[in-house]
Amino acid sequence: MRERAKARFTPSRSVTVAFEGQGSSRSYGVVANLSEGGACVWSDAPLKAGQRIRLAVSFARASRPVPAEARVVWTGPGSKPGANRYGVEWDVATPEAEQLRQLISESV
Repeated sequence: MRERAKARFTPSRSVTVAFEGQGSSRSYGVVANLSEGGACVWSDAPLKAGQRIRLAVSFARASRPVPAEARVVWTGPGSKPGANRYGVEWDVATPEAEQLRQLISESV
């Protein structure tokens, strides 16, 4: 596994995601840790490494979810049956990337 470019942290308040992947229905997850570069998400969704997903990231202090695009870079089993862990890397070339970066920095 490659080394992270940005340090990850556990958010001080809950951060959740709703996402859709190619050919999959809407799924939900909880962010375990995040950084300006990506996040670790717990979910029961069936995602695969390399898959591109569209997310709606909900921060406790934000009035609306922030749209984001990401690529699944790794997958792993969770600690409970049906739960999975996913490492996602944000697509920083989207118009919403700056808003996402701002909310992440406020969540430390």
